[in-house]
Amino acid sequence: MKDRRNATIAIARFLAYKNDLNKRLENMTDEQFAEHPIGFEVGQYVDDLMKYCSESMVDTVLRHQEDLILRLGEDYLSIVAFMPYAKGGEVYAGRQAEQ
Repeated sequence: MKDRRNATIAIARFLAYKNDLNKRLENMTDEQFAEHPIGFEVGQYVDDLMKYCSESMVDTVLRHQEDLILRLGEDYLSIVAFMPYAKGGEVYAGRQAEQ
């Protein structure tokens, strides 16, 4: 059961991050991006996906990320994204969970 929980959390965190990143990029000009590039922390989220999800699940999430964001909605993603991983995994993508 904890494997499914961790997979769900990893997916939600990745999708919430991508949703936020897309919004930030929409409002940036090319010049602003060149001065202050964003999005490089995506690797942390992909690492979590690879750790907690099967390869086929990761492929599916990456292929359908926009549709998943629209279908699940920002509220759901923001709630699940801040849940701690199951036992032994109290880490939010790349950093220790704040208690």
